Amino acid sequence: MIYFILLSLLFIIGIGFGLTDFRTHFLLLFALIVYFICFFLGPLNSVNYDLYTHLGGYFRAGFDDTMELYILAILCLLLGYAISYNVTKNKEPNKVIYLLNPKNKYYMWLFFISLVSMIRRNIVDEVYGGGFYNYLSFLGDSLILAFITLIYHKQFNKKWHWILLAATLLCYMILGFRYRILLLIIGVIYHFAITSKFSFKVVFKWIFLTWLVAYSINFITLNRTALSTLNFNEVSFESKVQYGLSPYQLVMHQTDNYKTEMMVVKYIKANDIEQDYGESMFAHILIRIVPASFFEGNKKPEIPQIAVIKNSFHSVEGMYAGAAVSNVTQFYIAFGYFGVVFFMSLLGVFLGSVAKRTNLYEPRDRVVVVMILMVLFQEITRGYLPQNVTLLAFLLITLKLFYKKQYVSTSNQYTYTL
Repeated sequence: MIYFILLSLLFIIGIGFGLTDFRTHFLLLFALIVYFICFFLGPLNSVNYDLYTHLGGYFRAGFDDTMELYILAILCLLLGYAISYNVTKNKEPNKVIYLLNPKNKYYMWLFFISLVSMIRRNIVDEVYGGGFYNYLSFLGDSLILAFITLIYHKQFNKKWHWILLAATLLCYMILGFRYRILLLIIGVIYHFAITSKFSFKVVFKWIFLTWLVAYSINFITLNRTALSTLNFNEVSFESKVQYGLSPYQLVMHQTDNYKTEMMVVKYIKANDIEQDYGESMFAHILIRIVPASFFEGNKKPEIPQIAVIKNSFHSVEGMYAGAAVSNVTQFYIAFGYFGVVFFMSLLGVFLGSVAKRTNLYEPRDRVVVVMILMVLFQEITRGYLPQNVTLLAFLLITLKLFYKKQYVSTSNQYTYTL
């Protein structure tokens, strides 16, 4: 129980600080809410229902040690953020103007075609992963940033925009991309939070968007099989119990990375597993982009982090489940407690610096915040740095494609386009 008390105090302090200016500290609040769901509500659910099994493994022996990691991680995140936010200087007036590229519509259709290609590969070729498929998925993520960019610049005003958005949401549902929809909605919420003044109309918008987030996740979760097989006759629009789970328990079931993390921590401590010293986090960023033909037997080296996760279950089910861990456990696998302290502090420093230097009146700065939010969400829920670096690269390319840069003279008498 002491673990939950300490964690709750850290979350109260962090969220309380963030709410003093939620527009500025939006990224911190987002991270803390996700961590709260994964690190607090999830483990608390296991305690309440005495559930300590996962994919054929029993993780009770790793519970306490993992909760200690969570406390250490959140503490370092908050300390890094507080120090960085207080010492970072405000950004000086920008001498660069970013204008929307009028060719953005071509890029949006390209991103949408990638989603359609993924559906085709699912249905026709029965391909659900792999190198090229993953790149199509990243292009699909770029479409989120594309919509957000148009909305923030008040350019989302054409009929084909709405048609493309509806088609994109349908594709996300068919592909089971519920969290892409969630991120898109959060991006819209951020826009309202920045641009709207407090009123009953704004409160209604927030209530509606909150309901929409909850309903969307529940809808896609309940209908994932029907949508992925295009069996629309079996689609249900009711929020109901599935597999004996209430809607709340169904959400908890979808955010159970903590179970895998407790299996991993238990396995590492019991077997004195050596740290991989960043091989999974850094070396495989390069290995990821090198063709398999360059390696012996046309097979890329095994990723130590994934090997540790698979072996921790001691079960066939766990070996092939593709279970994921958070960035905290990723750091622990790579560098032990030092990795958790260093990288979570570094994450806090980065988020604090972004908060201090972001100009909320500049739409592009807010688009960058959403871009960081997308990568941050993946890093928290799917802590595998090489994949998330690839996602960041695709989003940065999207950002580059959607803007034209202009330098402005100090006298504002002329501009010239790069």
